Amino acid sequence: MIIANSSPFLHSPLPNEEAPGASRSRTRRNVGEPGTYWPQNSTIKIALYGYDMNGPWVQAVKNAANQWLPHINLKFEFVSGEEGDVRISYRPLSQPAGSDLGTNARHTPPGEPTMHLPADPTDPDFEKTVIHEFGHMLGARHAHQHPDSNIPWNVPQTYAYYGRLGMSEESVRSNILPLPRSDAYSLLPYDGDSIMHYHIDPEVTDGSWAQSESYSLSEGDKAWARNAYPRTGQAE
Repeated sequence: MIIANSSPFLHSPLPNEEAPGASRSRTRRNVGEPGTYWPQNSTIKIALYGYDMNGPWVQAVKNAANQWLPHINLKFEFVSGEEGDVRISYRPLSQPAGSDLGTNARHTPPGEPTMHLPADPTDPDFEKTVIHEFGHMLGARHAHQHPDSNIPWNVPQTYAYYGRLGMSEESVRSNILPLPRSDAYSLLPYDGDSIMHYHIDPEVTDGSWAQSESYSLSEGDKAWARNAYPRTGQAE
């Protein structure tokens, strides 16, 4: 389980502005943690507490989350109440979104949220944040943490920059800096266009490297999803 800001969540990108001239890799795919993948061809029950199942917030969550479905062999079952494999609550935009990684959600006490999403479905960042957090829920790690990303991190500046945004050094290590090479991870080619990639400000690199965020699933995200949860004839 990943610890971020004293909670068991992987965090979504923090509020920022896109960096001018942001560089983009054209090699595509992603980083996953297979030990947290859900059983193949299973249905994930997603509980939405007492929120109006026909209201705009729930409908916006479902519309965004369902963008993963054409690329995986899983199904999502959205239900009212607090009994589910995944349990979602919302937070003000001033607080970060976050999600347990894959089946780590099973270790969260019953009734407690395993995912937090923004409260305002009209916010321009809402859809991409939901897609990002559902990526974590499926077992995807942050793309910028790929050991082969070759991002020239300025580590002291990275701690300082994200510290000003409320992240501890432990959270920065868990969510920002490169992952170690390990058999625990599925390291497909680095994907700079991934929905799982943060905006990277040049302040946290050597000053010559920057990256903007993506607002939709990249071809690499889709390839990772097909690899993690292959439909018949779709494994890559």
